[in-house]
Amino acid sequence: MVDDTLAEFARAILEVRRDRRRELPAELFGGELAYELLLILFIADARGERLTGKSALEQAGGVSAAGRRWIEYLTREKLIIGDGDGNLDDTLTLTAKALNALEGWLSRAHETFDGSRSSNNEPTEQLPR
Repeated sequence: MVDDTLAEFARAILEVRRDRRRELPAELFGGELAYELLLILFIADARGERLTGKSALEQAGGVSAAGRRWIEYLTREKLIIGDGDGNLDDTLTLTAKALNALEGWLSRAHETFDGSRSSNNEPTEQLPR
């Protein structure tokens, strides 16, 4: 099960990513469907939920042929389990490889956001709030 703090941070990342479309053209932000799918599955794991390929794609902005291809790619890369043949009704699960990678990245991103680490991973002074 995923750490709740990291899952909440992942949810905030998705929310901010979606909110930027309110101010700028959506076309500027295409091309990261696989990344959003991984975050969506990470959050679902923390909540104890299981999503099908179709429901995960709907949360990411709609079902499409590109979405199906990304799910197949993530399966081949051993980042998700559950859909290697394009059946969007299969339940998707993050692999240990994906969970470890996302937890590591989200932990570092959270530390950076909080101002507790610099880009070279050394402690920095806290920013005034």
